[in-house]
Amino acid sequence: MSGNAQAIIIGQHAIWRLLLNLKTKYTVLLISSVVIIYAIIGGMMGRASTQNNSYQQLSIFMEVINRIQNDYVDETSMTDALAGAIRGMVERVDPNGGYLSPESVRFYEDFDPQEIASIGVTLAKKFDYPMIVSAVPGGPAADAGFGTGDTIEAIGGESLREHNLVEVHQLLAGPPDSKVQLSIIRRRQPAPEVVTLARAVVGAPAIEARLLEQDVGYLKIPVLAPGKALEAKKKLEYLTGEGASHIVLDLRNTAGGIAKEAFELASLFVGSGTLGYLEGQTVEDEIFTATSGSAIFSLPLVVLINQGTADAAEMAAAAIAENNRAELVGLKTFGRGSVQRLLPLEGGWALLLSVANYYTPKGREIQQEGIYPTVEVTEAVAVDPLATPTELSNEADRQLDRAIEILLTPAEDVYRAA
Repeated sequence: MSGNAQAIIIGQHAIWRLLLNLKTKYTVLLISSVVIIYAIIGGMMGRASTQNNSYQQLSIFMEVINRIQNDYVDETSMTDALAGAIRGMVERVDPNGGYLSPESVRFYEDFDPQEIASIGVTLAKKFDYPMIVSAVPGGPAADAGFGTGDTIEAIGGESLREHNLVEVHQLLAGPPDSKVQLSIIRRRQPAPEVVTLARAVVGAPAIEARLLEQDVGYLKIPVLAPGKALEAKKKLEYLTGEGASHIVLDLRNTAGGIAKEAFELASLFVGSGTLGYLEGQTVEDEIFTATSGSAIFSLPLVVLINQGTADAAEMAAAAIAENNRAELVGLKTFGRGSVQRLLPLEGGWALLLSVANYYTPKGREIQQEGIYPTVEVTEAVAVDPLATPTELSNEADRQLDRAIEILLTPAEDVYRAA
């Protein structure tokens, strides 16, 4: 008998022993929960022979439930215990996923960050807590000085350690002008700070376009929301009409958005070739290519990136750089490039799981790895990373300075300097 078959039998016996011992009111819940667990672990078993002990671990899991049910000093809610176990398993595999209650499912299906009042942030799960990837300019969080790397420890005194990102956004959302109390751990400050913000509907800010020194055009895209690639095209036409012969594309602290806008933006600069691709186990592979004739700007280009560059902005930056259209100046990006899907479960519950990842034209996985600059330039210590070049002097913004230098320096001198 194979090791897998033995493990399956062991797991089945453990389940039946537990079912015989459980009180009736928990039986239906346990059966449904075990089915979920078997489905997930069974999928993992089918993917890798190295996980042959998964069913043995399941047997231990069932034995632990049995011990809690029969030996723990107080009567225990197995509903909460099993939900916690499933939550832990899902988030261990996918930190940005979650086991969603029916209420959270409804919220997720209706959630639009540009239409629901909140604090205006893109979040990711880091070290069990939600971390701000980027704060939308003009939103409550940005106005309060919050930005990339700040961690939200609690909302209204409620710890977020056991909350998935959908639940965090539920707590942050509310009527416009209503108050929300946050416990924030700012970057480089270990002690939490309690602040109260007024919720607001934070739409996608307009793209900033202006002419810098020596005919260098500057284009800042705060978020690649629907319609932003077309807006960028119009801004580029304006800049070239004003005499711009070089372009700085600023994607610093640009997070969120959608992949379609990323590839349409890249197509404005890349005339032909692969812009990226999508791969997953249950998702059909997809290759994204530049739209023939869509490139409207072929003159020198530099793209600015930093730790707050995430999601669609990372896809656009990689597509442009790996087609040899621009240098990437700044710091390594955040590393978020996956497709999430809601998988319905019994009783209105659901799993939110990452089912596919985006890759750069050269096959680099964006998720977790991020995009590295071709020219690394740190930010000046005195510079607020949320500040835009409009708020900074050229002397203060070292990354923008370096981008302009690269654009205005002959290529051979740039590589000598690097």
